Amino acid sequence: MRISSVEASCLEIPVKIPITEKPTTVGLVLALVHTDDGITGIGISRDLEMSATRGLVNRELAPFLVGQDPLGIEKIWKDAAWDIGMSYKVGGGVVARAVSAVDQALWDIKGKYLNQPIFRLLGGGVSSSVATYITFGLNSLTLEELVEAARRVVGQGHDRIKYQVVAADQGQNVSVDAERLRAVREAVGDGVMLIVDGNAKFDFNHARELLRRIEPYNIGCFDHPVVLRDLRLMAELRHFTSIPLAARAYSGSQWDNRDMIMAGAVDVMHSNVLDSGGYTGGWKVAHMAEMFHLPLATGGAFHSQNGHLIGGVGNGWMTEYHLLLAQATEAIFVDAPRPQDGRLPLPDQPGLGLELDAVAVREFTEG
Repeated sequence: MRISSVEASCLEIPVKIPITEKPTTVGLVLALVHTDDGITGIGISRDLEMSATRGLVNRELAPFLVGQDPLGIEKIWKDAAWDIGMSYKVGGGVVARAVSAVDQALWDIKGKYLNQPIFRLLGGGVSSSVATYITFGLNSLTLEELVEAARRVVGQGHDRIKYQVVAADQGQNVSVDAERLRAVREAVGDGVMLIVDGNAKFDFNHARELLRRIEPYNIGCFDHPVVLRDLRLMAELRHFTSIPLAARAYSGSQWDNRDMIMAGAVDVMHSNVLDSGGYTGGWKVAHMAEMFHLPLATGGAFHSQNGHLIGGVGNGWMTEYHLLLAQATEAIFVDAPRPQDGRLPLPDQPGLGLELDAVAVREFTEG
């Protein structure tokens, strides 16, 4: 079996902001890797530098990949570093997103060829489902809408939820987020895990102050508390709070994630197969984290892809279901999986276990 062609396209998918139902769009890059055996692998990349990511896949990766054995994934990326450039080894930015999209597709092909879902090929750390947390608390919601969103999600049976910070006055006024988190905790009670996503928007002093203020609210963990996910600052910040800190390296590369682990910057390691070199990179980050007794969670949405990584490794903890971004994948995949009672079912079907809705893809593809 050989790769016969590779194509990437940009999609603009209409979605609605939860609670307010205001229309907006989510962008995705869709990468398809075709083989001469008739197997097609599917990968996606997020709404960042989409045109550049598409161009990199179509103009550099496609000519390199055609004729290759899609099952030799490690060989592909080793050779790419030499034949195209060393940036394909270290990753980061557009290169990381292009590699990640194609890598997902290669693992999808491998799963379909071997008739196994990806999570089993990665090690089969679980048998049928993974824990899920629901990102409900978008920073565009008013306080009243935020509380309503929290109650609604918890009422649907989910007991792990995530709040996205406002970071008022460019992160200089933490009282707004402290008050919003207090209201959410009072609305859902003490039995729900409440996670905070700082989106790397605070300097050290304001991150420390916010952590101090919200410590009484029993926060499960705080993701990306400081600017640029600075590992030196995060390692220092851990000394000032009992709230576990979580992050993945800003570049997504396995080496930068290694440095984050070695610096003692996190209590919970993050990864995302859309940024970290796909399953090949994410798997390596997971095992590095395991060597330091760190649990692995995925942040940055896209549960259908990331659930396989969490389900494949022994230290997999939970994956994110993002109420806004999930609508995009659910629009282009037929019967995409959704979490039930706090858990995401993993597929029995081979590969990703996902089927593209060809009509939707055509409708949402940019000209």
